[in-house]
Amino acid sequence: MRLEAESELVREAVSAEYAEFVIAITELGGVTALMGILALLFWWGDRRQSALVISYAIAGLAVMLALKTALALPRPPEDAMLVALESEREGYGFPSGHAFAATVVYGGLLSVSNRSREAWAVAGVGALVIAISLSRVVLGVHYLGDVIVGALLGVGFVVAMNRLTRGVPAVGFAIAIVLAVPALAITGGREDTILAVGGALGGLLTAGRINGLPALRSRLEGVALAAVGGGGVVALQLAESAVSATLALGALYAALVAWIIVVPAVVGHVGSAVVDRRSGRYAEE
Repeated sequence: MRLEAESELVREAVSAEYAEFVIAITELGGVTALMGILALLFWWGDRRQSALVISYAIAGLAVMLALKTALALPRPPEDAMLVALESEREGYGFPSGHAFAATVVYGGLLSVSNRSREAWAVAGVGALVIAISLSRVVLGVHYLGDVIVGALLGVGFVVAMNRLTRGVPAVGFAIAIVLAVPALAITGGREDTILAVGGALGGLLTAGRINGLPALRSRLEGVALAAVGGGGVVALQLAESAVSATLALGALYAALVAWIIVVPAVVGHVGSAVVDRRSGRYAEE
């Protein structure tokens, strides 16, 4: 089922000298990169669509953690790894979380956009998901069967969420909470599951503000938004190292997602104040 022999053929096709390149590809399917991409798209693009996919990502995280814990299938043996990566030895191997997450986020963004029927866009997203999935096999942290199942589950999850949410981010975050709470019990309070619970709550509490957020007025404001928003995200992530209590971690993750959603209002308010002040000065002159 996990295609061990086929996985070995994939691993043997790539030598260790390409390890850094493979790691760079695999990072595109990691939580940090995916949430960073979604945050930037939310700040600079269609906020309703991006928020919807953020809810998909959080809900999917809960589902994947619960499923992997319930199945409890190990990763490939350590000697299968292309390079020594201690962080990749943790957790279970089936199905692949990276393949699932990449499909949910990149596939989700495509499915809610107006390019979902364009062949080049579908091919591009498909190629990206395949590359991320195969990178997990090449690194030796998953079998080929793990990533195939992970990607297929991701497709099914996106289809289900599209139908259930009907394009409403608040519904997506509500579903994420419904999925994350039992996942918290199944995983025994694992930190990533706390992230899902807190993130879903933060998104649900702020989703009602999305339609009222100010539009970007200039590229300079877009740069300021990324700087202020990104700075806040980094600060909250740094605060994570000082927090150990489950409730506090949940609140921190809720604040992180809420910050991503509300920061355009903060930057927009400051920008409006600056513009009004300058206009007042010009009028006086």
